[in-house]
Amino acid sequence: MNIRKGSMTRSLFAGVGFAALLCGSAAAADAQADVTLGEIVVTAQKRGEKLIDVPVPVTAVDSQTLLKQNLVRVEDFGSRIPGLAVAGAALDQISIRGINTGSGTNPTIAVTVDDVPVVSATSISSVYPDIDPSELDRIEVLRGPQGTLYGAASLGGLIKMVTKDADPNEFSGRVELGYADVKGGASGTSERGALNVPLWKDKLGLRVSGFRRDDPRWIDNVNPLLNQDNVNKSRTQGGRVALFFRPVDQLTINLSHFQQSVADRDDDRTEVTGFPTDYKPVRGYFVTNTAPTSNLTKLRVNEARVNYDFGPVALTSVSGWSKFSNFADRDLTTTFPFVLGAITPDAPDGSAVRLKDGNGVKKFTQEVRLASQGDTKLQWLVGAFYTDEDITTDQNLQVFTPSGSLFSDVVDFPNPATYKEKAVFADVTYKFTDQFDLQVGGRYSKNKQTYRQNTISTDAAADFFGPTAVGDVQRSSDHAFTWLVTPRYKINKDMMVYARIASGYRPGGPNISVPGAPASYDSDSVVNYELGFKGFAFDRTVTIDASIFDIEWKDIQLLNTSANNLTYIDNGGKARSRGVEVAGQWAPGGGWVVSANATYTNAELTEAIDVPAGGSGVIGEKGTELPYTPKFASNLGIEKSFDLPRDLRLTLGGNWSHIGKRNSLLRSTLAPVERQGALKMPAYNVVDLRADLTDGKWDLSVYVRNLANGKGVLYIDDRQGAVTTTNANFINPRTVGVLVARNF
Repeated sequence: MNIRKGSMTRSLFAGVGFAALLCGSAAAADAQADVTLGEIVVTAQKRGEKLIDVPVPVTAVDSQTLLKQNLVRVEDFGSRIPGLAVAGAALDQISIRGINTGSGTNPTIAVTVDDVPVVSATSISSVYPDIDPSELDRIEVLRGPQGTLYGAASLGGLIKMVTKDADPNEFSGRVELGYADVKGGASGTSERGALNVPLWKDKLGLRVSGFRRDDPRWIDNVNPLLNQDNVNKSRTQGGRVALFFRPVDQLTINLSHFQQSVADRDDDRTEVTGFPTDYKPVRGYFVTNTAPTSNLTKLRVNEARVNYDFGPVALTSVSGWSKFSNFADRDLTTTFPFVLGAITPDAPDGSAVRLKDGNGVKKFTQEVRLASQGDTKLQWLVGAFYTDEDITTDQNLQVFTPSGSLFSDVVDFPNPATYKEKAVFADVTYKFTDQFDLQVGGRYSKNKQTYRQNTISTDAAADFFGPTAVGDVQRSSDHAFTWLVTPRYKINKDMMVYARIASGYRPGGPNISVPGAPASYDSDSVVNYELGFKGFAFDRTVTIDASIFDIEWKDIQLLNTSANNLTYIDNGGKARSRGVEVAGQWAPGGGWVVSANATYTNAELTEAIDVPAGGSGVIGEKGTELPYTPKFASNLGIEKSFDLPRDLRLTLGGNWSHIGKRNSLLRSTLAPVERQGALKMPAYNVVDLRADLTDGKWDLSVYVRNLANGKGVLYIDDRQGAVTTTNANFINPRTVGVLVARNF
């Protein structure tokens, strides 16, 4: 497609203008479409419940909302969800309710596809698995610890991606093409398709889908090895096959295979002025001077869900086989500056130290649960969970000449590991009256881990990284008990208040063998105290979801660095996160829907983090704010729908997001004293617009992301103050796009 960017942008804005004219015509004809607030069903508590009735703070976003607004990455939709803070695609850059210390530790959020955990509870899974929304029915974000039902890593909360099931009764399909243009950059395209085929009425159905997305590019790289414009290429592609089978009325079987790859090329960072920074670019916005980089992430998930309805109880089995891998090739010259001088002194001037970092997880999970059914006084759920992970890491440090050819190997760390966990859990709710009930739950988990540290080192690097050796197998075992207590009072059929006390944990594990590092590190844990309100108001034209919370965090897992720049995990310090979250919708009639949320979060250390004995590590005084989470964030969405002649419906909408000031990473003692204060990222605002026109068969969507072309800082990286170069990730420039789809 050879289309000039300027002409395409003008045509898209013309489309928005045309939609506005249609809007005016429809208003004059008084042909307005009424909109009512639906009662969304979620599976946050592993059973289908109306969102408004779940005594857990949950936000659900349906896939069509994500697709039509091109919210295809967690960085895109994160600002729309209260309590969710996203600084980047890495798991340690995502937090819920402020529970995060960043920088290479085990994740503080759990991620599942349906009920299958798809990332490890250990620090090996460094990237959030951004599944293209065309494969999803919805995304549910559970705020606060979910350790009782979902186990390890859910200290802050859970992101649950719910897929679409095959339908045994209706033939349907969808084909979609997309085009997007970014200011000052190159365009992107997308193709998606899905087909549902009933093979045996009420018994057997098949769903097949596939997608490919090339995101727009806008980063220019002036490095002599590249020296190109629009280098930040990203291609996402994959597909899914799902089978629904109901051999008898009581038994349903859902089988699925999903796979996706994300190939990223070259850096999307901008070098900015140093510490303390004013975030002004050194060479201009979206201009970098880094050696070529690449990153390839692959995810495969096979799932088998079996349900048997015994009448008063239901038996569910969820089996998952997943494979997650990530390979990154990046320039770490500023992180390991001593390599060029002390280990490879003969390297030509301008040589680079590069790290080829590969990791992967092969994972099997099995969950079996038995749950009561029906509206009875006693509702209960009991289950067992097992996971078995084989983990591989291979970090290879090399020196390359200015022309990009290999000059010398330095050191290679091929380190295999395993993680096995067994757990049993139970959740019971008793209705004392029609208005008051009490929920209690508990989970006992036990895990065993192994880790082998192998080293392949050149003679010159042995003094820094150790000699070539096959390490001993490091072992650790850990156990935890998590629990919840939730009293709920229904004021009437439309309103309820609840209290929730719940706990969560991250497992401990074995460490690498470096001087000063403990042989293993311990688990850390949180307890969440919460009061909440949910309900409809004003004849069910308004929904309200509000909560106030206090999360106490102890034995925090922290990343430390040995004298030879190898990292390990240790425990230290305490923290607290307190806040208020309010979200709601208003449908006054006439096709209008107003959605809004606001969050205040005060997440900070309540105990100073001490300087580690030997080596370097994360430090922080009491009162230091935890990274990435703004004290205040808000979102406002306004939508207007019109019914037009010929069965057309037009929807116009806009969204405004405000992200407040946030701390960057906690500082490290590797930094000079004058650089040990945390950097503060400035607040920013983003306005998005959209227009959708559909007759039920054809869909046309036009969107504008970042209308004002703002330069909000999403993430700041200066290696915790340990290097002199400071880089920033800015939000995407203004992007204009169009999607055309045919439903059949």
